[in-house]
Amino acid sequence: MSTVTNAIPASSTANRARFQTDSLAVGMVIMLLMTVIGRSIGFVRGIAFCRFMDDVDVGRWSMAFGFITLITPVMLLGIPGAMPRFTEHFRLRGDLNRFIRLILWGTTICTGVFVGLMMLRPGWFAYLIFLETSSGPAAISNTTPQVDLTVTAIAVSVIGMIAFNFVSDLCASLRQVRVVSIMQFVQGVSFTLLSVGWLLMAGAFVGVVFAFAAACVIACLPGGLILARRWTAACHDEEVTSEPSSTLTSMIRRLAPYAAAVWMMNLIGNCFELSDRYMILHFMPGDESIRQIIGQAAVGQYHSGRIIPMLLLSLGTLVAGIMMPYLAADFEAQRHDRVQSRVRDSLLTASILFTAVGAVALLVAPWLFTNLLQDRYTEGLSVMPFALCFCTWSALVTIGQNYLWTVEKGKWVSVAMTVGLGTNFGLNALWLPTFGLQGAVLATLVSHGVVMIGVWTAMVCCGYQLDRWLLATTLLPLSLIWSPVTGLLGILIIMGLAWRDRALMSRFWECVTSHSITRRLSGMTGT
Repeated sequence: MSTVTNAIPASSTANRARFQTDSLAVGMVIMLLMTVIGRSIGFVRGIAFCRFMDDVDVGRWSMAFGFITLITPVMLLGIPGAMPRFTEHFRLRGDLNRFIRLILWGTTICTGVFVGLMMLRPGWFAYLIFLETSSGPAAISNTTPQVDLTVTAIAVSVIGMIAFNFVSDLCASLRQVRVVSIMQFVQGVSFTLLSVGWLLMAGAFVGVVFAFAAACVIACLPGGLILARRWTAACHDEEVTSEPSSTLTSMIRRLAPYAAAVWMMNLIGNCFELSDRYMILHFMPGDESIRQIIGQAAVGQYHSGRIIPMLLLSLGTLVAGIMMPYLAADFEAQRHDRVQSRVRDSLLTASILFTAVGAVALLVAPWLFTNLLQDRYTEGLSVMPFALCFCTWSALVTIGQNYLWTVEKGKWVSVAMTVGLGTNFGLNALWLPTFGLQGAVLATLVSHGVVMIGVWTAMVCCGYQLDRWLLATTLLPLSLIWSPVTGLLGILIIMGLAWRDRALMSRFWECVTSHSITRRLSGMTGT
């Protein structure tokens, strides 16, 4: 019998320890617990920002944070986005070191180029982010020290965010979910302590941006330590079936189409995410001479109404990031039915959970805005039900699109977002000058619905089984617009239907027993 020349000797394989990964169920539970605590701290931070800064500075922070978090994956050309999908693929083939080095070099080069541009043209970036008229298109070279300092703070935060995302994505790709949860928690706590402490000392807005950069760097430490400790086991455990065989050229050929699709999705998605705030900043009704202040104040009002909804969206994004490596592992093992069941169950659970949180938030919102925010954000309160709906939709799309990325059909996500982006621009241009902030929020709601329908359609066309749960998942968050009571009633109806679905409950109990009781019994018996 012939043997494969690059196979690892049996004696070598036998001496290897198995690389330890977190199961999806255990990882999700830990992640949810840590996230609830971390997002609670983030909620306190958001309230503190609105209380200690006026609505103009809150609007400036919203624009700066949006630029930092949403521009980084675009300027990286989608290169780090390949890690969740292909880390396990190259690890099993013995090419993990080469793969990560390639990603790291690409990330470093892109970061250097982009940050260099920010330092060369601070006035242009100040106008782009804040609509700073003193350094607008006609005078982008006439910057002030304050403008230079603000853009420098944003550039430093971009570097910190890229470092944090790289370490976090690598840990998640290796299914070290607990480490990712700890990193998220440390980042949130550090940013809260640094930023709120700075504001209590009457610090300026730019100090908050520097605090964010420092928090990202601090949060990289737990992930870096774990990676250093477990890297050798990840590269050489018993699952690795061959010696490194991929050439640099073949690796780039495999990664380039996927990275390009991720980049296009990030570009369109991030433009979509920022479009409502930029339209508010530029198209709010009012005199041209004071539109900058009116726009920034309106963005501040909008930000206050999105404090809780954005917590839900960030949780959905975190869940989607945790799920992707597990879906990729199931797909590599030809367990295609399991990929679909995991996506379906996650969508239904997230829709129920997020709608319940939204309903409770709407019940307590009047007291919150009246007392903690001192009745200074009444417009934010009025748009909150719409924001809860479209942020929940966005979170569900983020989770559901994992199916398309797993089957390597992610280009359809970009198509859906392109249609949604065009809808958002068109409706904002039509409604915002007439209806103000309410028109912008309604346009954003409709455009998110367009994106959701597009992604669901693409999933079905790519083999995802359409059923009643997908319809229930979609319609449930919409009930929050009528009233929180309507949302709670919808949850009870869907949970009653789910209880009668034997297949759904069977998967639920299998998940519970396989990751709690079975583990305890195996620990007691030593198996």
